[in-house]
Amino acid sequence: LSGTGKTTTTFTQQNDSKSVQDDFLALMPNGRVYATENGCFAKTYGLNAEFEPAIYKAVNQPEAYLENVSQKEAGGPVDYFDESYTKNGRATFCMDKVEGSADARSIKKADILLILNRNENIIPAVARLNREQAAAYFMLGETQGTSAGGAAEEGKNLRVPGTNPFFPGLHARQGNRLKELLESCNLEVYLLNTGRVGGKDGTEGSKKVKIPHSSAIVKGIAEGTIEFTKDEDFGYEVAAKVPGIGAEDTDLLQPKKLYEATGRSEEYQKIVDRLKGERREYFQRWPGLDPAIVAAAE
Repeated sequence: LSGTGKTTTTFTQQNDSKSVQDDFLALMPNGRVYATENGCFAKTYGLNAEFEPAIYKAVNQPEAYLENVSQKEAGGPVDYFDESYTKNGRATFCMDKVEGSADARSIKKADILLILNRNENIIPAVARLNREQAAAYFMLGETQGTSAGGAAEEGKNLRVPGTNPFFPGLHARQGNRLKELLESCNLEVYLLNTGRVGGKDGTEGSKKVKIPHSSAIVKGIAEGTIEFTKDEDFGYEVAAKVPGIGAEDTDLLQPKKLYEATGRSEEYQKIVDRLKGERREYFQRWPGLDPAIVAAAE
């Protein structure tokens, strides 16, 4: 599913991390991972050299292919912020053009799985999930549509099982299989919101989860330096503190506090109740899904 921040998160370096794959890979029993591609397909709208240096440099290599991007004149620089025709610009480039990349064949076993969604309400910037919760939020695939899905999807709240619109089989099999795989290994699983907390852009009190926020979270996950506490509404664990995220932005970590601070506690509770009801109804569409997965999203 496009627009959740996968590519940006993958190519944002923490410490001496190296990127080995952008999109399609296989997770096997016991945590073994196989990569399948030697290229990258990246969104270009809003591409910024300061926040996405690895992607920016790769996209501007002569070997890169670009589509739906704007130039003021032939042969001139590309304007990645021009949306007069479309926001759905794309670039393809080889992984060896990415600074800090490594051969995908070098990866053996995964220790951490990140599930990325782009939301704008009460989903925290990061939540730690148990196995059943991981399969549940994987199946919920809750995110906001982008220009990549066309005008019919852009800005709409979506639920796409496994965030994978191309899965050819019964969707319940995706959730059940992920739970089985997680039971075969010790993967830590986290849900990351790469959108906003507190409402749409322009809503008073709404805050954006920016690239540096997500980068600090990924770094904290890798280093084991995040302090977690249980969220009483959804049962997962939310961060109490993340190194690199200042005190002024800690409400991104616990949305309930943001809503309380802006006098919207009643609105928060209504969203909690609505989400739980919608999720119960949604899971009824997938007969055969493990009941433990369904219960985990309550």
